[in-house]
Amino acid sequence: MDGRVLGKSPLTAEGLSPGPHTVVLENELGQVTQRVTIEAGTTASLVVPMTAPRGAPVSGWIAVNAPVDVQLFENERLLGSSQTDRIMVSVGRHELEIVNEALGYRATRTVNVTPGQVSAIKLDLPKAPMALNAVPWAEAWVDGERVGETPIGGVSVSIGPHEVVFRHPELGERRVVTTVTLAAPAKVSVDMRKK
Repeated sequence: MDGRVLGKSPLTAEGLSPGPHTVVLENELGQVTQRVTIEAGTTASLVVPMTAPRGAPVSGWIAVNAPVDVQLFENERLLGSSQTDRIMVSVGRHELEIVNEALGYRATRTVNVTPGQVSAIKLDLPKAPMALNAVPWAEAWVDGERVGETPIGGVSVSIGPHEVVFRHPELGERRVVTTVTLAAPAKVSVDMRKK
């Protein structure tokens, strides 16, 4: 009111001087300016419908870019998953919980959705440890990157699926696909002598 923030409606403003005042109301759909005249000893009431203009979109979308599948919840209600191109939601602020139960992953994000627009969420997954071993020994690669000679402990990788390749000069090569979670350290072990 008159350039001063009073708070969220509905509210009663006390101690206003008699005379004309300018009231600005705003929400995610826009802003409305009204003039009101206060008379001494009375209470003026102002009701302003805050609706979208005719034909204006009142929804938008959320799109999640994640290296693994995640589900989106709002107030414990499933909205959709990252497998969907985009999820339609109402305009405004959304408190989301992003979950992948199998990986032990949970994160919260706040997203402001604007009318007719896509609000993108990009997830960078946390890292977790992985231990590698081969009998009698082997060189190890994780996702095509050499990490050393076994035994190797504490290789830090993002949660999710990874391909581990073990190579021994005489015993050949073994490929293992493993899923790293936040629940417990991943351990990958192979016996290079077995065919």
